[in-house]
Amino acid sequence: MAHTPFKTVGMVGLGKMGGAVAKALVNQGTKVFAFDPNLKVSPVEGVTLVSTLERLEEEAGLFVIAVKPNLVGPVLSEFKKPSIFVSIAAGITYEQLLSFSPKASTCVRVMPNLPLVSKRGAMGYYCNDEAVSHVERLFYGMGECVRISKESLMDAVTGLSGSGPAYVLTFLQAMAEAGLQEGLSYEESLALSLETIEGTLVYFRELRTKDHAIHPMEVRNWVTSPGGTTIHGLDALERGGFSTAVRDAVKRATERSKELGKG
Repeated sequence: MAHTPFKTVGMVGLGKMGGAVAKALVNQGTKVFAFDPNLKVSPVEGVTLVSTLERLEEEAGLFVIAVKPNLVGPVLSEFKKPSIFVSIAAGITYEQLLSFSPKASTCVRVMPNLPLVSKRGAMGYYCNDEAVSHVERLFYGMGECVRISKESLMDAVTGLSGSGPAYVLTFLQAMAEAGLQEGLSYEESLALSLETIEGTLVYFRELRTKDHAIHPMEVRNWVTSPGGTTIHGLDALERGGFSTAVRDAVKRATERSKELGKG
């Protein structure tokens, strides 16, 4: 029963991330009501827009707060009765969520990412023990859901997996452009690049199911022959600062998440 979808869920905000969560919920059979003062028509099929937060509060007992960080406090303060509030806003702490919400509410801080629409999301969350079952029900079937032991690490989740799809897509585009530069058409290069990335990840995931200790660099070495093409390509990546740039991207996004929490 722990993984039975919620019958109804309320959404506040239907931007890119909020809309993705709403779409995933609709796909699993949940009735979704949403309040977004910037919209007259729902951008997500199957979601019912309501005109006020008061009306939204009448329709559900669990609410996903998908607004910009500076709006989380004002939005939560409008609710009148204790409920379950799941915030996907970067930087807003668990204690802040509790302080903004009606007394005796249950709060969850979670950082999802867009692939959850395709059931391949990576969601890190922080909450008390009593709220874990609510998180599992809400995000069940949407991908990997990881409970984070220390709330201070939620900013790292934001910098890594929350922002991560943008890093991957930037790498995909760079590979496609590289093939274009070497004479392939863009469509040829993009198709080859996309399948290379996706196929490699599926292959590595399958290897990990058999040997959880296997390391990415071990598998990389299997296709890196002495004096061959791959080692020369890898050398160019490292001379260009590839690994350092990726670590710096996660670090800077993590820092920005912390800054957002400070207002």
